[in-house]
Amino acid sequence: MYDYNTIFDEFIQFKQFLGYKYKTEQTIIKAIKQYLIKNNVTKITKDVTENYARLNPNLSSNAISRNMIVFREFCKYLKYQKNIDCYQIPNKVYPQNHNNFLPYIFSYKEIKLIYLNLRIPLNSYHYDYYKQIAYPLVIKILYQTGMRIGEVLNLKIKDYYFNLSFFKIRNSKNNEERYVAISDGLNKEINYFVIKFFRNNKSNENIFKTSKNSIIKYFRKVLILSNIKITDKGPRLHDLRHTFVVHNIDKYIKLDKDINIIMPILEAQLGHKSIDSVSYYFHINKDILKTVNNISEKALGYLIPDVGETNE
Repeated sequence: MYDYNTIFDEFIQFKQFLGYKYKTEQTIIKAIKQYLIKNNVTKITKDVTENYARLNPNLSSNAISRNMIVFREFCKYLKYQKNIDCYQIPNKVYPQNHNNFLPYIFSYKEIKLIYLNLRIPLNSYHYDYYKQIAYPLVIKILYQTGMRIGEVLNLKIKDYYFNLSFFKIRNSKNNEERYVAISDGLNKEINYFVIKFFRNNKSNENIFKTSKNSIIKYFRKVLILSNIKITDKGPRLHDLRHTFVVHNIDKYIKLDKDINIIMPILEAQLGHKSIDSVSYYFHINKDILKTVNNISEKALGYLIPDVGETNE
């Protein structure tokens, strides 16, 4: 039997050497390792991989796909880097289904309600002044910049440039640095926060000292207070990123500007490598549909007559 502890550690190091972060995948790797050790697997066969895929029937198809993609990469590593014979999981066996995901796009009215309810008591037993200011600010940054929650929480004092109104993102999803623009109003709020809580200006200190789960729990409370229904499908914290894209394109349409101008700007702001990847975040909602209809009516009039009163 192989020393799976050593092999998996070497596998992670190998992927990270190639430039992959391989942080979230480590949870999946740990589960695979436990499965192989528990079942005394000496050779990874087709049956071994298929049994692992069926191990938890309650997982979604996308979750199973993510698990098996990591398993597939591990098998490729064993065969081509370690010369260990094992079953190679075909690429098309566990495809991810992206079509069944539909993000929640907040309306302008809902965003206003969220902003009104940001200053809620965070703890009925203890009033935490830092969190009372920090948590609302995190939500505003997510909506007004389109940043990911991980990027916001990883921001350090040295990454914030008040005079230039931008953040420097050092550890993005694609391992590339980028600059994120900040509006004047938001910039003033962030500057006030930094001055108030970081008088010693320790450049390597994180601006927001909290966790992703804490922000998610707080955001759910805000949604409940705002009478926004929460289901298994959302809204999620990440939907603020989708909403950022939709609302910015909507504003450009209202200004009668060519949206082809804003797409490269959004691409840079979001940290994507192509405009096609930005379009993934763009979805039609009632607000933007109303904007398009209003512009169409002004330009073209009512081309389709009302049905009802007709004279034959």
